[in-house]
Amino acid sequence: MSRLIQFVVVGRLRAPLDAAGQEFEKRIARMADLKVDEVSAEAVQHGDPQVFRKEGERMRARIAQGSYVVALDVRGKAPASSEALAAWMGRRLEDVKPTTFLIGGAIGLDPTLCAEADERMSLGPLTLPHQLARVVLGEQVYRSLADLAGHPYPRAGGGR
Repeated sequence: MSRLIQFVVVGRLRAPLDAAGQEFEKRIARMADLKVDEVSAEAVQHGDPQVFRKEGERMRARIAQGSYVVALDVRGKAPASSEALAAWMGRRLEDVKPTTFLIGGAIGLDPTLCAEADERMSLGPLTLPHQLARVVLGEQVYRSLADLAGHPYPRAGGGR
């Protein structure tokens, strides 16, 4: 069983989202081995092809060896609910492979890297800024781990 969860992300969290993101990542780290790898963003003035290529190369170099790679992509399949994500997370944690989530930068995730992923996952149909996507992913992964461990954490539509 692998308890390694990795986030490979473009850029650092900045105010006002940094505190929320760091809090959820700290909570995850108490329940699983969390590795967060931030890679530098490429200047968007360089044009989409170069931005995607350079950010994609940086991200690819940081993916934990043998990982099950999940690309966050608006065109991916969104979990039906937080409970469905928790069930999915439970299956991932039973696998010996680490689970690596990829979050692209300001213009998105390198399409080549996205195509190489084992799975594409969406956080919903809305386009989210990449830093906000990281906070939402962190909260949902923490919610999943808390649910799997039987910890009280508010469920959608009310408490436990």
